[in-house]
Amino acid sequence: MTVESPRRRSALSRPWYFGTGMDDTVHAYTREEWGIGGSQPFGNYTAHTVTGLVTVTALMTIPAILAPVLLIVAIARLNVGMALLFLACTVLFTGGWLLGLRSLRRESAAGKLRRLKGLPKPRFAVTDDQARRWFEAHPAGIPLTRENFPDSSYPFPGEQP
Repeated sequence: MTVESPRRRSALSRPWYFGTGMDDTVHAYTREEWGIGGSQPFGNYTAHTVTGLVTVTALMTIPAILAPVLLIVAIARLNVGMALLFLACTVLFTGGWLLGLRSLRRESAAGKLRRLKGLPKPRFAVTDDQARRWFEAHPAGIPLTRENFPDSSYPFPGEQP
């Protein structure tokens, strides 16, 4: 049995993710507003731009269509080895293609949410300590609490150092 680390737990349930656009201003984003972002505070996507994600998804379309067709051909010819290969390719390519489509939809929704709030697209994630220092110097309505900055190494008022 494994014990979930506090850092991992906080990454899943935290209310804010902090990042900068093209300038040095730190902005607070909800998980839905972050989208694919620049450097990910969660997930492990390698595409950081919509153009890159569209390109990867478009390139996955051809193998995602061909692999199931070739799987059916291999099964019709009773070639077990090729059928297993194309079954694995079908799962991988179709899964990658579906993940790309889901990510594009989430980025589209995130872009709409960011536009409603006037937030720029996040380019770089910042740590909780960096964000906390920024919001202490530039109050923006985000309370400086442990819940909002769970990974901050500095004690909050009322906490033991």
